[in-house]
Amino acid sequence: MQPALAWQARYMEAGYLAIDPSVRHGQINQSPILWDDALFASANELRSEAKDQGLRHGWAQSSLDGFGVGGMLTLSRSSEVLTAQELREKDSQMRWLVQAAHISLSRLMKHKYAPQPEVPLTPREIEVLKWTADGKTASEIGDILSISVPTVNFHIKNVVHKMKAANKTAAVVQALISGLLH
Repeated sequence: MQPALAWQARYMEAGYLAIDPSVRHGQINQSPILWDDALFASANELRSEAKDQGLRHGWAQSSLDGFGVGGMLTLSRSSEVLTAQELREKDSQMRWLVQAAHISLSRLMKHKYAPQPEVPLTPREIEVLKWTADGKTASEIGDILSISVPTVNFHIKNVVHKMKAANKTAAVVQALISGLLH
């Protein structure tokens, strides 16, 4: 197994995510943090194993997207201590990299973690939902699709039920996040 993959497996197996102080910092603060022994005082075993893997000096930066979903990127190296001056000089590049990574990974992972309806939406329900997302009224959707307003409302009601949403607006948001409205 490659060293990076072996470390990732060990990190998860040992439950280090739950005790990693850089992760705790990133959950409550978007300021960057540099690794040092003081930061890891409550997680000595984690720090020791990371150093054994060549992860001696690190910089962690968290981010939040428009949906309030958080992510974190950590860069590390085995030699050359990271300094506060280097942090200041590279701050904007690191923030850009964190956002780019977060957006890219979110696109790949959102379908995996986004709520999916237990019963799939029909093509007509998706069509009605797309027009709803565009801000069309039931009457306008009926005219566009050549169906009656009660039929439009029937489809909306089914979508809300299938998505377990509070209302049609919530159903539209869930469908967008789930990738159902390409």
